[in-house]
Amino acid sequence: MAESGSRRGIVGVLLREIGFNPDVESDREPDRGPVRLLASAVVVLTGVVLLIPNVTVLLTPGLGSVGLALSLLGTVVSTGLVAAGYSLYHSNFSNRNAIRIAIWNVLGIVVLGAVMLGLFAYQRNAGAAPVDRAFTIANLLAIGAAAHVIIGVYDARRVRAEELAAERRKLAVLNRVLRHNLRNEATVMLGHADQIAAIADDQGVVDSAETLKRHVETVGELAEEADTVMSIYDRRGSGLEERSVRADARKAATAVADAHPDADLTIDVPDGLEVRSDPALPDALEELVENGVVHGADAPAVTVAATREDGRVAIEVRDNGPGIPEEEYQVVTGDTEITQLTHGSGLGLWVAQAVVDAADGRLEFGSPTEGGTVVTLRLPAA
Repeated sequence: MAESGSRRGIVGVLLREIGFNPDVESDREPDRGPVRLLASAVVVLTGVVLLIPNVTVLLTPGLGSVGLALSLLGTVVSTGLVAAGYSLYHSNFSNRNAIRIAIWNVLGIVVLGAVMLGLFAYQRNAGAAPVDRAFTIANLLAIGAAAHVIIGVYDARRVRAEELAAERRKLAVLNRVLRHNLRNEATVMLGHADQIAAIADDQGVVDSAETLKRHVETVGELAEEADTVMSIYDRRGSGLEERSVRADARKAATAVADAHPDADLTIDVPDGLEVRSDPALPDALEELVENGVVHGADAPAVTVAATREDGRVAIEVRDNGPGIPEEEYQVVTGDTEITQLTHGSGLGLWVAQAVVDAADGRLEFGSPTEGGTVVTLRLPAA
């Protein structure tokens, strides 16, 4: 608890303001061995060595206002280097990037130190008045080292961002291959399940074939839903367009009615109501309507309604079922982490979440007092 509190202190705030956020690098705990200790020690030692002459001058009696300001600045910056070195050790930066930051720190000292030595040599040869060289060097080196630590942090984050981008590209290819193969394998398995059910004499075998068919169909649907979700996020909101809520709601209801002709489906959307949304809005509405039918009451009834509210449109999908379990939708909204016990049972809600994310909208879940479930998509009005 003490560590958590210190990270929220003024030093932690300042470190984050300059880009040194210890939590940005990785979700994995890095190896805090000798290499990491060396990198952190270099930065800490730099701050300590440069702190001494700055504090010495700061404590000198009769110091002028300019000297006081410069020594105070050097003291603060040197202290910041010590804090940065400590934070570097406890951060989630990889060891390689921790070394990178330490090298930038040393580079700042070497480059600026060489410039200062050259300047003093020139002053000596020119017969200029001597100055407190130790203080001047320490003051400027502290500023230079701190600046290069900041550069190193941003350089490490840039490298990490490039690595993450490469990993995302690989995962995208893997996802496409996986979804494609799942669909193909599901199609083959469905064909064999139909053949087994058609020629089997044993009723137990027929029942098993039908069960297999249902589960394979579910796998195929999951692959299709995953494809829809990934396509939405791949577009990153670049495919937003003006869409008629009534037309998309009718399209979704028609698709569900074809599969569930006994369901009572109602569309209560005024003409002319449009939103700016990803093209997958009909898919999201279809998933929500079908969810209400499949998991609804014995006589399922689902209503799609929409109203305009302060520059946004609220699209409600209301059913008369027992309601969506809280852990089911909290995983989708991010209120609960995905674990082996809480992971959801399908991807339909993820399609709806992806659609609202693309338009900077909001997905809400409610349980009216009269029963059932209300899922609301809040999207910008066109």
